Amino acid sequence: MLVQEKAYVRYIGFLILVVGTAAAIFLGHLSGSTPLVAGIVPIFIILALCVFFQFENTVLALLIFRSAIDIFSEQQLPAVFAVSVDMLTISYVGITLLCGREVKVDKFFWLLCGWIAFQSIWVILLPLGGLGLGGEHLFESLKEWVRQFSWVMAYLLVLQMRDRMSPNRFINILFLSLVLPMIAGILQLALPASALPEFLVTRGHAFTAVANASRINGTLGHPNTFVTFLLLFVSLTYWKVENNRDKKPWLILLGILVFFIVSTKALIGLVMLAAMIGFLIVSRITLVKLIAGILFVVCVFGLFASTEFGRERLGLFLEIPFFNPDLDISRAIAMRKLTLNSFYWRLEQWNYLLDAWRSQVWLGYGFKSAPLLSPLEAAPHNDYIRILVESGIVGYFSFIYLILIQFTKLFRVVRSQLSVPSQRGFCFSLAGLLVAILVGMLTENIWSHTTLFFYWFVLLAVASWNWEEETAAPSSSLSSAGLSP
Repeated sequence: MLVQEKAYVRYIGFLILVVGTAAAIFLGHLSGSTPLVAGIVPIFIILALCVFFQFENTVLALLIFRSAIDIFSEQQLPAVFAVSVDMLTISYVGITLLCGREVKVDKFFWLLCGWIAFQSIWVILLPLGGLGLGGEHLFESLKEWVRQFSWVMAYLLVLQMRDRMSPNRFINILFLSLVLPMIAGILQLALPASALPEFLVTRGHAFTAVANASRINGTLGHPNTFVTFLLLFVSLTYWKVENNRDKKPWLILLGILVFFIVSTKALIGLVMLAAMIGFLIVSRITLVKLIAGILFVVCVFGLFASTEFGRERLGLFLEIPFFNPDLDISRAIAMRKLTLNSFYWRLEQWNYLLDAWRSQVWLGYGFKSAPLLSPLEAAPHNDYIRILVESGIVGYFSFIYLILIQFTKLFRVVRSQLSVPSQRGFCFSLAGLLVAILVGMLTENIWSHTTLFFYWFVLLAVASWNWEEETAAPSSSLSSAGLSP
């Protein structure tokens, strides 16, 4: 036993050395423009050791920590976190295989691997001149691919915790990732912008400086990013309400989440919330749920409309051509510079991007190229147009494939004879969130909300766990790493 454990330790030390060297090279490159990340290498080495000897605790700590780092985007901390998670996962899986232990995977993981491998086509074609942009855009395109790859690695890493921890306990602990964003949100509500640290000041644009300053973003960097993060936990809280006898604490948390959602002053968050609640009611409809759901949505919109900003925002939304038969799209675009209606601005942006797409129909211009293709030099604010412009028709169908395999996974779990009622309810809640995401993509940059999708793929992995047995975490350090003989 002792000899075997020493062999495992040698494997671990060797792989950590290799991965640590690669991390040092990558982070050394980043440190040329951002000196702060030069100190991340020793932290990475410590985390790597923790993953092997305190697996569950380290993974949970990383998941809780992830929600607090988006405000440090300028210091490249989210990018460093993504690369570190990728390397940690590869290291752990590699050592597990070397030791002859089982690596937990499922069919969805292989489908996801196929999708991310297919996405690399756009990274390869860019420097070869196969897309609408040249090789100078390669680094940005590669960063986007790594961002998506980190979601696959997060799924694989959490999948390794199956049978080590109760799904309910894991999700309960995951709620701790709300703490720091909510504390930051409270500070943003309670203090004037001048009294806040610079990294907590709300970014983004609103109709007036006062309205912009009164919006909150928590630690997510932008109110719209914060609102989608909150919606993810609304879906989990709804599931908790449905599956717990003591509903009161979860109903209180649901009210707190709604308060923060309204405080972001992000209209798209309310629309997504209504779409999610609508799906959850229709999927398992009863008269009580229908009445409660309608009252809930009405109260949320009423709370939003109780402020001057909310009334103004709803009024501008109702002026767009889809609701105003006296105004067509071309006239709305022409009026864009004469009004503060951001919906008119979106119509003009989409028009520019679709014109550019007609020159690169099949493969588009490459990842993160959309802001370069419009005179407005801004994100598309429509993810379907973004994907069409950046990846063409081929990439658009790969995106549809990604959506379909996620819905298929959830409904297969629901229909499985091995699933339990709480697991099926969990999958319905996730499906409702996915519907809300698809709705939000119509007018916002949801695809760029890295934190949302990071936690989303974590929860998809939990849906694949064994929900019938609640196994305690092993006490041995090597056992908890999955390396015991």
